[in-house]
Amino acid sequence: MRNFSYYLRLSLHNIKRAPLPYALTLVILSIGLGVFFSNATLYYWMNRDPLPEQSHMLFFPRINAVEQACDSCLTPLRVLSYKDVQKLSNSAIPSAQAGMFQSGGYARLPNTQNGPTPVSIRVTQRDFFELFNAPFLHGQTWADNDARMELILHYNAALKFFGRTDVLGQQLLLDGELYTIVGVLDNWQMLPKLYDVNNGLAITPVEEIYLPWETAYNLGIKSNSTTQSRDSRNYNENFAVNGREGEFYQAQFWVKLDTPAQQDAYRQFMDNLVASEKEAGRHPRPNGNLLHNMLDIAEAFNERNRQLDAFAVVSVLFLLVCLFNASHLSLNRYMASQFEFSLRRALGASRLQLQGQLLTDVLVNGVLAFVLALLFAVLMLLLINQLLPATSALNNWQPGLILLMFGVALLASYLVTLYPAWRASYSPLNQQLKA
Repeated sequence: MRNFSYYLRLSLHNIKRAPLPYALTLVILSIGLGVFFSNATLYYWMNRDPLPEQSHMLFFPRINAVEQACDSCLTPLRVLSYKDVQKLSNSAIPSAQAGMFQSGGYARLPNTQNGPTPVSIRVTQRDFFELFNAPFLHGQTWADNDARMELILHYNAALKFFGRTDVLGQQLLLDGELYTIVGVLDNWQMLPKLYDVNNGLAITPVEEIYLPWETAYNLGIKSNSTTQSRDSRNYNENFAVNGREGEFYQAQFWVKLDTPAQQDAYRQFMDNLVASEKEAGRHPRPNGNLLHNMLDIAEAFNERNRQLDAFAVVSVLFLLVCLFNASHLSLNRYMASQFEFSLRRALGASRLQLQGQLLTDVLVNGVLAFVLALLFAVLMLLLINQLLPATSALNNWQPGLILLMFGVALLASYLVTLYPAWRASYSPLNQQLKA
């Protein structure tokens, strides 16, 4: 500890002796790390497993069920119709399953003069909350999948409308319809939001209000994300019937298959379903059954954010350039102090002791570079949010991520100091003294 205290005082003294070269080296290193940290943060959130405990059990089934004949149409649509969801639900193999889609509306408290507030809505079924580990703070999910004028609020929505979370039994007006609140979710988020990756929704916050599936069809609520109609019906009229019977595609459907045996059995169920539909003349297109695991869904739907991937590659290259330049400046600074190293070695200091001093320099450089890099990273994230507004939900540093970034800062500082330190402490002693 005494040696470390001495090395630390000596490092600070060296900084004061040549502040400008040191500051220039530190700024270059910090800029490189800041750019890398900002892009690494976005890349981490976009590519992490949001449900590591059960993501391997969650699957999105797709069937090529469009009723217009097309022999060359081998790939199913990315969204399902009401009829598709009903057919895929007719299996006892999954331990949980839910149809769903995103929508939007305007909500306000009844008997108030306040104007309506725009809200995000997830139309879904009761197993949604089990599938994606959405925890309840108050209440519980619906008793079944029947239509009911009941909704579930997210924690943030409860605070927004009521200023508190214990609001079971309270009522809320949503697009002119009065609903009773039967559940309030905890402060839950899922990033990336892989249960709905269409149109970049994977990097948006989870929805504020959750409505029963059958209720939405009764009231004519449609998706505000991805919809397709493949027949001549007018879906702006009598949606309760047309939406259920027609070729209106807007839904996702997820199943939980706990074991590989269940996964194989469900694939066989899908094949049998298509075969029976073909026998009835309702499945004219080629069999294109697909069963996507949750972690593969963004790639399967071509919804991976290629811009963030490009930013990640550029940030790594930029960091390497900054490391090279900072190392060159550090070399000049250490070589200017080479006589001091020689004198200390002549007075009996071992190379190990010199390396201890250099490692202390690395620690000091790493801490200072880390702090400055975080400031640069915040500025970079703000800039990226301006260029890509959808990434604003990804600006979150967890303790583990911060520790990892600190480790990267120490490693970068070590790499910047490694070659200059070797040159300063391992060159021949007699040549250093003669110089």
